[in-house]
Amino acid sequence: MAVDNGDAAMAVAVTGTRTVAPAKTKVTLATFDLPYITFYYNQKLLLYRLPQGAADFQDVTARMADALGDALAYFYPLAGRIRPSALPIHNRAMARSVRVGLTLPASAEAHEKTDPNGPKKPLVARVFSFPEPVVARIKAAANAALPPGAKPFSAFQSLGAHIWRSVSRARELGPADITVFAVFADCRARLDPPVPATYFGNLIQAVFTGVPAGMLLGGPPELAAGMLQKAIGEHDAAAVTRRLDEYEAAPKLFHYSDAGPNCVAVGSSPRFRVYDVDFGFGRPERVRSGGNNKFDGMVYLYPGRGGDSGGIDVELALQPEPMQRLEKDEEFLQVAAA
Repeated sequence: MAVDNGDAAMAVAVTGTRTVAPAKTKVTLATFDLPYITFYYNQKLLLYRLPQGAADFQDVTARMADALGDALAYFYPLAGRIRPSALPIHNRAMARSVRVGLTLPASAEAHEKTDPNGPKKPLVARVFSFPEPVVARIKAAANAALPPGAKPFSAFQSLGAHIWRSVSRARELGPADITVFAVFADCRARLDPPVPATYFGNLIQAVFTGVPAGMLLGGPPELAAGMLQKAIGEHDAAAVTRRLDEYEAAPKLFHYSDAGPNCVAVGSSPRFRVYDVDFGFGRPERVRSGGNNKFDGMVYLYPGRGGDSGGIDVELALQPEPMQRLEKDEEFLQVAAA
């Protein structure tokens, strides 16, 4: 496993920024959208190596701005999807037709200041690269003790359990301290009837499972993987509808701390082909998330860079001291040892 902590030789110099305004300013939202309305937009940073270096920069940025402007004129949440392969479905009523009222704060920053748990803690972020053989080894370890006929754990469930246990160790949680694992699940196929994959909107819900740290760390890897498998498997159409009904009966604006105590929360997915985003000058060298939606325990998953089929890059944000312990945790790091 490799750890990418940044390199002074690869520092990024910001020479300017440009905002492309949308032609439309109103979008009808569904209940699926509202819990996340006070979160920041999902910020991704793609770093490219230009064929002609700095000589290409002005032309490339102009072309990208023009392409983005064309997409935004069609429907501004399409930012970043310059050449969609299928027309998106914008009818929010397809997912949920109920409407609820919310009083919005002046800004996401203003909402953050009302968090009863106080301001966000200082964070550091690291990227841990798990090549395909390492992911396979973690998955095999989680499945090794399963009885015949049991449903096997997926690569996500196995790696998620490995990260959850390792972060809980790094936080030095007490045996009775509750720790929560949350994953943002796509609900398109979970609804009854299912919603097409081309539905464009926040059709996600957070799926939670929690356990005392002593049980999580004292048990085998399959215990944590089994908890993730069970929580995800039980989040069916009925569970999705119950969550929507509960929210519509008492709508609220969430804070990051609502993810749960000592949380590990996973977003994005290695299924999203972020390294295939080619604007005409090659694949990105690196893909990272911005700082706007990071909080203690937030994890973003990406496919392995460089065409590593089955490899997974794990971008993790933690408070400084737990991160220092994690980077020295032999049990976390030794999975890369052959």
